[in-house]
Amino acid sequence: MHFLISIGIILAIIGIVLIGILKSPLNISDKLLIAILATFVVKFGFDEVSVITGNRLYSAIAAVFGTSTIATCGWYIKYLTDREAGFGARQLYIYSPLAVSILLFVVFFPNVASDARLKIYYTGMALVLALIVYYFWFCINMLRKHRQLIRENYSGVPGSITVNWMIVIIALQVAEFLLKAILARFITNYDDTNITIITNEYCFIVMTFLLVVLGIWQKSIPVFIPAKEEIFQSALQADDLQRYQLKLEKFMDEHKPYLDPELTIEKLGELTRIRKLLLSQTLNKAFNKNFFTFIKEYRIRHVEAELKNKNNEERTIMDIAYMSGFNSKTGFNRAFKEVTGKTPTEYLED
Repeated sequence: MHFLISIGIILAIIGIVLIGILKSPLNISDKLLIAILATFVVKFGFDEVSVITGNRLYSAIAAVFGTSTIATCGWYIKYLTDREAGFGARQLYIYSPLAVSILLFVVFFPNVASDARLKIYYTGMALVLALIVYYFWFCINMLRKHRQLIRENYSGVPGSITVNWMIVIIALQVAEFLLKAILARFITNYDDTNITIITNEYCFIVMTFLLVVLGIWQKSIPVFIPAKEEIFQSALQADDLQRYQLKLEKFMDEHKPYLDPELTIEKLGELTRIRKLLLSQTLNKAFNKNFFTFIKEYRIRHVEAELKNKNNEERTIMDIAYMSGFNSKTGFNRAFKEVTGKTPTEYLED
């Protein structure tokens, strides 16, 4: 077996074992991450067979398996927050075009004349490219929803609960496919083993390494995603909305829950004894803000008050920021600028 392909397979297997041990008990997102790595093992295997035999059929099947992991990345992003929903047949539909592609490759590719195989191969690769574009859009859409859910449920700087690193994983897969197409177009000796290694193994080994390291580091934050029926049934009337608004404002002023850097909307709902769904509606309708912005503004007002307090003259701005519930210098500076229109230094100079 080729050395680089061996490295890719070993990395993926090590990752599967480490995730299974370090993240036990496994939730759906962890299992999907393991599924991605297992698919990489299969993909590396077909690459090796393709290199040994020189048969483009195995290379095409490897490309299909590699493409499938982009869709799985999208589901992985979704289930980092949506831990209540199950993963079943409704989620598997997105892989159906890939299953059909493999079937067509296996049935028709070996049975056509050798001079027609190249045409079929490139036609199949064009279809795979179209699927890559679709799956890339699917992942971006899942990432957008993930960011929105985090801002609606988590008060701290997202940090390790964001999945921006997934863009790198997906981009590497797209780059690998485009690189393969470019080499096939401009390099005569395209079947050379070294070219196959460049287009496949290097990109996928980097992806495997990043998935193992960042996948273990990645945190999830379960959020409650109500059904449309629940939202309709619990819609607040004007009087109830005002009552919850006053109750929330009083609690925030008296108990200062925003000083907790790990405050979530679930935790605030427990403290105020307001159901999470009703609390979310109160924030959106009465304050016209999401949870992240609502807490951020309370923290900044607390920072402003502490900066004016003469007892804090010996404390640095960041000391006060950390006391006020912020857990990141970058996040604090950004939030301060957004709320006050000034940087902390500019604010003190006025």
